[in-house]
Amino acid sequence: MPKAGGPTVKRLAQPDADIRPRSLGLPRGRTVVALFGTTEDIGTDLAANLLPVLRSVVVSASRHDAAFVTEGADRGVVHLFGMALEACELRWPFSVGVVPSSKVATEDAPPANGEVKLESNHDVAIVVPGSEWTDATPVYFRTVDAIRRKRPVVAVLVGGESIAETCVVDHLGGDNPLLVIAGTTGLADRIATGNITGDLAVLVRSGKVHVVHVDEGAEKIVGELERLLGKDSPRTPPPPVWPRLRFRTPEQRPLVDPGFVVAYPALADAIHDANQVVAPVFHELDAEAEREQNRYRLLTVLAIAGGLATTTFGALQTWLRDTPWPGVLVVAGGAFAAVITIVARKRESLDRYLTARARAERLRALYFAHLAAPAPADDEERQDNVRDLETAVSDRRHEVVRP
Repeated sequence: MPKAGGPTVKRLAQPDADIRPRSLGLPRGRTVVALFGTTEDIGTDLAANLLPVLRSVVVSASRHDAAFVTEGADRGVVHLFGMALEACELRWPFSVGVVPSSKVATEDAPPANGEVKLESNHDVAIVVPGSEWTDATPVYFRTVDAIRRKRPVVAVLVGGESIAETCVVDHLGGDNPLLVIAGTTGLADRIATGNITGDLAVLVRSGKVHVVHVDEGAEKIVGELERLLGKDSPRTPPPPVWPRLRFRTPEQRPLVDPGFVVAYPALADAIHDANQVVAPVFHELDAEAEREQNRYRLLTVLAIAGGLATTTFGALQTWLRDTPWPGVLVVAGGAFAAVITIVARKRESLDRYLTARARAERLRALYFAHLAAPAPADDEERQDNVRDLETAVSDRRHEVVRP
C-alpha cells in the first residue's frame, strides 16, 4: 500500500517555475490519468457505489504503469481516490497532487480556516504559490505534460463544479480523451445529458468524450478506460543480454495481480497475509538470486573475453615473429583469464544463484498454496494460519538446497 507519512512535499518558488520531473521526484514518459471531480463531500450511497469503481480504476492504471495527477487535497473525489489507493498492496500507481499553498495544511498542525489537509496516500504533492484553487490549474497541466512527454493522457471526471469545468475545457482543448462517470451529479451529469453551452459544448461534440453511468458497474467503466489507455499493457522488458557492471535491484512486482483483491474479495485476507509474511522474504531472495546471476554472467563474459584476447594476440604473435609486444599481450591476456576463472570459483556465484533461486521459488509455491487453502472459520484460526505461515517461511528461507 502507499507509503506511510504522507506525500513528499515539493514547493515551487514561483507559479511559473519549470516543472522538472527529476528534481520533483516525478516519473517521466508514463501514461497519465488525470482525475477531475467534485470537491464537496460525497453522499454515503454515492460514495459506496464509487469506491469499488475507483479501486478498479487504480488497478487498471497500475497494470498500464500509469501515473495519476489530482488536485491533491483530502476532499471530495480525491478523498475517495486515496481510499482506493489503500486497496493496492506492494505496487500502486504513482500519484501526484497539485495544490495552492494558501489552501492546504502541509504540516502536522490541524488545518486553519479555509485550509484542507493533503491526501496522505499520494506520492508527491506539488505546492504552488497562490491564494485560490485556480492558481494551481496551470501547474497541474504542466505537471501532466512533464510526466507524459509523448505518452497518452486520459482524464476521468466524477461530478465536478466550476473548477472541474475549466480543467475539462483545457483537457479537451488538447485533443485528449475524457471518460465521464455519469450519475455522480454536477458537471458529469450535465455533460451526460447535454446540458452544457459555450466552448464546452463544442469540445464535447468533438468525439473525445466517453460516458459510462456509475450504475453500469466497475467492469464496464474499467473496460472503457482500458480501451482509452490502449488494449495492450506495457510489456515486461526482456532480460538484458549483457551483464551489468553496477547491478541495481529491480522494482518489486506483486506475486499476484493487484486486481485479484477487487475481482476476488473472498481471497482478500489470504492475499493480504501472504503479502505481509511471504512476499518480503521472496523479494529479498529473488533480488539476491538476480544479483548472483548477474555476477556469475559478468565473470563468465570477462573470462571469455580474456581467452579471446589471448587467442587473438597469439595469432598476431605468429604473424609478427620478430616483434616482442604481442607475446607480452598473450601473457597478460592469459593471466587475466586465469585470475577471472579463479575468482569465479572462489565467489561460487553460480551455487549462490541456484540456492537463492531455489529458495525463492519454494516461497512462491508457499504463497500460492496459502491462497489455495480453505478460508479460516474465524479470526483465531486466521492468526494460527499466519503463525504457521511465518514458520514455513523461516524454514524455506534457511533450508539446505541440494543439487
